Amino acid sequence: MRTTKWLCVVLTLCFCNLSTASVHAESIFTVRRTFGALFVGGSAVLAKRALYFRSDANEIYDRYLVAASSEEAEALFKRTSDRDTKSQMAAGLSVVLLVSGLRLLLASGIDDNIPKMDRGLPIHRDLTVNLNSNIYTKQLGVALNRQF
Repeated sequence: MRTTKWLCVVLTLCFCNLSTASVHAESIFTVRRTFGALFVGGSAVLAKRALYFRSDANEIYDRYLVAASSEEAEALFKRTSDRDTKSQMAAGLSVVLLVSGLRLLLASGIDDNIPKMDRGLPIHRDLTVNLNSNIYTKQLGVALNRQF
């Protein structure tokens, strides 16, 4: 257990050192890469929890099979069902986080330098936009007026 903690500390220090190092005056970790790494790490944590829930459900099911009374058997079966559901949910979320994290990590440099475009409505000096709304009738009115 001690070596695991030391290994985590060393890896954290390495990541901190890499993220502050300047390569062409920019950090290795962009926002996408950071979130990608967080998602992959969260996926690993959820996968571990899914395995824990699964093994716990198996142990409770074994106790269910040798239950002495019907009330005890019913309670153990409900707990087994609950743990199985939690295991499946954690595994599903783990897969979603893994796919999202890998997508962010692999596509982190593709669209970093996309120029921003003005996607607004081009309004000229003789064009006016009027918006009217009524929350009671749930209506929205838009009028474009141009003077000639």
